[in-house]
Amino acid sequence: MDEPGGVDRSGRPRRSRRFGVALAVLLSLVALLAAAGSGFLSWRTLETVKAIVPSPAAAIAPSATATERPRPPDPARYPVAYAKEPLRLDLVCAAVAHLDLDEPRAEAAENLADLRYESRCGSETPKLSLGAGAAAASRQVSGDTDAPGCDRAVRTSPLGRGLQTEVRKGTALCVLTAAVPAALVLVEIIDVGGSGTAGLRATSWQVPK
Repeated sequence: MDEPGGVDRSGRPRRSRRFGVALAVLLSLVALLAAAGSGFLSWRTLETVKAIVPSPAAAIAPSATATERPRPPDPARYPVAYAKEPLRLDLVCAAVAHLDLDEPRAEAAENLADLRYESRCGSETPKLSLGAGAAAASRQVSGDTDAPGCDRAVRTSPLGRGLQTEVRKGTALCVLTAAVPAALVLVEIIDVGGSGTAGLRATSWQVPK
């Protein structure tokens, strides 16, 4: 049996052999640690890049705030066709006039007229009713009613075909014409004279499609 510090069967000193094994183990550990360190640095770099640069899906997807607070729709717009256009009616007692509100015109053909005006004799009040050219109308409204207000009045408080409304100073009503494109018209009674005369004023808006 060899003494400690002797030689092994190959003839090499035992201490030299042990040193070589230890060195190989140490080098293996150093390589393993280097690989682990490189992997850790790569992972940290990837996480940093993800934090700085958003993913395409995140850039495209709307935020939670945008989902919770949608943009309100644009309100309906009614372009003005004409504003406060005067219409003068001078009729004899118990006569009829037809008004075309698309132009507007105080004396129009009956089949195109949107309103029918009937004068009365004596103290009896003149009357307005729907003409053949109107799609619908409202009952009395305020003289400062705007286009959305007229649209609402025609839908919620209609003047039935064949019904009449009295022509008095300060009276106003809304008319929806049957023309293409259709128009919403606010008709105001400015004054009422004797023997069937009356002064009217009309404002027209185009109906949005």
